[in-house]
Amino acid sequence: MRKKAIIYLHIGYWTLVYIQVLLVGVGTGVLGTYFDWKLFTGIVMPVKFLQMACSILFFYMNYLLLIPFFLKKGNIFKYLSALIAVILILTPLYYVTEQHVYPLLGWKSYELDLDFSSALMVTISSCFIHIFLGLLLSYLMDWRTIRTEKELAEKEQLKTELAFLKSQINPHFLFNTINDIYALSQQQSEQAPGALLKLSELLRYMLRESDGTYVPLAKEIAYLENVIELQKIGQKGFSYVNFRVDGEPAGQMIAPLILINFLENAFKHGVFTQEQEPIEILVHIDKNAMYFHIENKINTFKKDKTGGIGLANVKRRLALIYPKKHELLIEEKKATFIVDLKINLT
Repeated sequence: MRKKAIIYLHIGYWTLVYIQVLLVGVGTGVLGTYFDWKLFTGIVMPVKFLQMACSILFFYMNYLLLIPFFLKKGNIFKYLSALIAVILILTPLYYVTEQHVYPLLGWKSYELDLDFSSALMVTISSCFIHIFLGLLLSYLMDWRTIRTEKELAEKEQLKTELAFLKSQINPHFLFNTINDIYALSQQQSEQAPGALLKLSELLRYMLRESDGTYVPLAKEIAYLENVIELQKIGQKGFSYVNFRVDGEPAGQMIAPLILINFLENAFKHGVFTQEQEPIEILVHIDKNAMYFHIENKINTFKKDKTGGIGLANVKRRLALIYPKKHELLIEEKKATFIVDLKINLT
């Protein structure tokens, strides 16, 4: 809550207290048997305002000075001593206003003259509720501050963790691609310019466009297509991937680089160099949901020692970004690795 809002709440509270005091005064018949507007505005309103001003003075002395400087620092004795001192200081003020100031305005709170001991008892009784309110508000504000700081810390931790997880995208693919493009340029291949363009688009997406929490789904799909095309170049054309998109991705947003781990996993541990056993990928968009399906034949002869963090990475990111808004099923069936992912994009 902003400071301005807190100030407005304080002003609103004391305004309501003032209105309540005025209504009580009218209800108890201080104006006599009929309502006298002149008497109300000329005497009752200023007198009640002065009475409330004493309460406000005590409340904020306790709330802003005594509680933070003594009580919250663990010195209860000093706090109680200071509280008694403030009450003793306010008692003469209350006594003077009751005996000398209010009569000048035409107001007398008591039929008999008020002595100092009576003034002290009245001051203590009127201050008691404000002592309690000051303590309650002070510790409530502390609780609110602690909760806000905790939420900010959790958000920063989440942000840091997501950035770290995103940075774990496998760099080996990029290094291999650069080497492949270099080889193509050495051979003066016509594929080299196109491959270089796709790599620049891929890097631009990874380093710039994926900085936000969400990106257009169409760009995420285009990123996957570029990765597949570059992989085909690296395999000298012997890379078979059936990539299909159903539905309209325009207008839909998704967390960036959330699908690439599944594709990398298929390239690392799957068979994709045989036309009869391609990697099958389907992206289906249905209203506000996206369904992602990928399956590949498991390569039992290929062991990638650098693997192991890809799927754990994406599971963690999905849990952080789409809590209770995604369904992930990973299974093996007859030497086939299958991933089915549903994400609610709303």
